[in-house]
Amino acid sequence: MVSSLLAPGPPVVELRRMPQRWADQQQLLERQHARLDALLLTLIEQHAAAAPVSEALEVTEQHACRHLLWTLGLHLRLEERSLARWGVLCPGHRANHRDVACAALANFQRLGAERAGRLALLRGLHGWFLQHQAGPDAGAYALAARAAAAAEG
Repeated sequence: MVSSLLAPGPPVVELRRMPQRWADQQQLLERQHARLDALLLTLIEQHAAAAPVSEALEVTEQHACRHLLWTLGLHLRLEERSLARWGVLCPGHRANHRDVACAALANFQRLGAERAGRLALLRGLHGWFLQHQAGPDAGAYALAARAAAAAEG
């Protein structure tokens, strides 16, 4: 259920630093990929449901979409910072992140309460996410692993 994904987690007691080793950074980024994928799939399932939607559910779904976009933006910035640290972030990768994040936000704002439009947006974003993860991210992560190995050796 969407609301369970938005429930507050345990209180943050300490600020965690970004891991210094690439292997740890990659693990963190891949966990974020898995959480984003799960959130996208949950929202797609919720939006695809044929049941009538109450006003409260509509507000919850819109909030969940805003949360998704915020979380995606944070992930993309963290990924860029990690890849830049290893000298493997190319301008095209960064531009692709920016273009998708800006377009998703603009389309979400334009769609507002149009549920069918949001469903199409979520499906498109999920398709991009999977393709980006398997293509540009996989390539950049492999380059970062090589750069990290060279730095250690």
